[in-house]
Amino acid sequence: MKKSADTGFFLSLVTLLSLVTLFGASAVYAASAVPALPVDLATVRAPLEDGLTATLSETHGLNLEATPHRGEGVGAFAVRLCGDAGLGSRIAEANGGSGTFQAGTRYTIPFDLLSPELQLKVVQALFPSDRGAADGWVHKVRGLGPLRRESLWNLAVWFTGDGENFRAIREYNELHDEDVARDFSVTIPSELLRPAFRAGLPVPEKPYLLQYGSDKDGEFAVYRLRPHEALYSSVVVRFTGRVFAKDVNDLALKIARRSGIPDVTDIPVGYRVKVPFEYLQPEYLPEGHPKRKEYEEGLRQSARFSNQVKARGLAGITIVLDAGHGGLDSGATMGGVWESLYVYDVAMRIKRLLETQTAARVLVTTRDGDAFKVQETDVLPFSRGHAVLTTPPYPIADPKVGVNLRWYLANSLYRKTLKADSDPDKVVFLSIHADSLHPSLRGLMAYVPAADMRDGTYSKSGGVYASRKEVQESPAVSFPRQKRVESEGLSRELAKQVVAAFQSTGLPVHPFNPVRDRIIRDNSVWVPAVLRYNSIPAKALLEICNLANDQDRALIQTRAYRQQVAQAVVQGLLAYYGQGAAPGQMVAETAK
Repeated sequence: MKKSADTGFFLSLVTLLSLVTLFGASAVYAASAVPALPVDLATVRAPLEDGLTATLSETHGLNLEATPHRGEGVGAFAVRLCGDAGLGSRIAEANGGSGTFQAGTRYTIPFDLLSPELQLKVVQALFPSDRGAADGWVHKVRGLGPLRRESLWNLAVWFTGDGENFRAIREYNELHDEDVARDFSVTIPSELLRPAFRAGLPVPEKPYLLQYGSDKDGEFAVYRLRPHEALYSSVVVRFTGRVFAKDVNDLALKIARRSGIPDVTDIPVGYRVKVPFEYLQPEYLPEGHPKRKEYEEGLRQSARFSNQVKARGLAGITIVLDAGHGGLDSGATMGGVWESLYVYDVAMRIKRLLETQTAARVLVTTRDGDAFKVQETDVLPFSRGHAVLTTPPYPIADPKVGVNLRWYLANSLYRKTLKADSDPDKVVFLSIHADSLHPSLRGLMAYVPAADMRDGTYSKSGGVYASRKEVQESPAVSFPRQKRVESEGLSRELAKQVVAAFQSTGLPVHPFNPVRDRIIRDNSVWVPAVLRYNSIPAKALLEICNLANDQDRALIQTRAYRQQVAQAVVQGLLAYYGQGAAPGQMVAETAK
């Protein structure tokens, strides 16, 4: 990308010919007679405050010229302009090597050494048409020298700090040359920018940019890949709702074929990826599209319902805790890690926190063995002793029976709670799980029940159900639409509070839409039964990590992380009931 000797010779020849034309041969000879003093034939200067001057030259690029204040040493000079006294020696080196600066003498400070604030001011002074945009910094080429162009290498150095980023800039802007003509606008993607320019970007209304089009094969959305993005995680997972590895991989190949991508592992930055409408989640369809309008109307309807109960220290609140799987149903298994073991331990830690640091009443749907225990070890021992605590208990053998008996039990606990306190908003249901998704994904994802997927009546038959008291109490469930919409709204609010608690404590969270109202897998869409047939209004299923991700799997095998997860869940519950205090503060607060 750097100019070759031939290119330099060509530019010098053009410059000489221009001078001959303008001033005659004698002027050229005079200019070339002092080779020891290289002179930029075109240097642009722009004054800043406090005697500072921004400079742009074809030879030396961007710099700042400054005069030391009276009595200001090299270190203080460097602190004022660079924010670091240690850079004084590099400033001295750039100005002939003298370690003593003279007041009244103008010195050059290389752009790389400047503080971010001054870097931004230099660029704004020299390129007044530059601006921040949703997807990056938009630079309008000014151009110096006879050809009035700027090299992408220089732009990469100025705006990203690394000339090698010129390729990503070229591909994102769909350029074919490595030099850009005057007045052309080049976007430097936000992911590549120096902090000085990233801080100057507006906060985008949406964290993505989609365009729309159609061809003989139908309608599609267009997404341009950003630096460091992949088709799997940044397109399929983000826009289609697919998160399971097989689904993500299969759909990535279909989208690649639709987009003319021969190799999904080698897609240039800025490539226009086409996502057919049939795969898009409704919120990513064009405004006014019938499916998007229906989706948005559903959100508006459910958003009308929010929790109005404020409970100091969760006094008067009942939390129904459910640990996923258990017994013969180990759930997701990766690298010798059973989901059932680790989510049960997290549930026990949540229970202990709630019972020791809040005033909440805690009810649990399953138990491992004869007592509730927290395992004070990192890697947990294997166990198949989990049972659903129905009457009589059900040692978990069949996964489907285990799931169905949980919601029967939860509904029974809810009915009994309402007899003591008729306010349904004082009861919350949380089911704790760990997922096995595409390995690129990490962190928490929460599921809530979609109102439009809970119509009809549901019941189970057979001896294993008929023999349980909780089933006998109310064998069938159905929910009027108003109740379904209300439940979706309350559940979304609950899930968002838990997600916010994870984020505030630095725990990993799913990067795109961490709160979802349905599962998409193997071309099927459904709401988990433990939510779908559950009568408790506010409920969420929490997938606390992705066992298929190496980092998540390593973390869940540490008791410290499991305790952090439990604390974040409790913090989310506190926030849902109007109290932002973190667990640990609650002992003192509750005692007051």
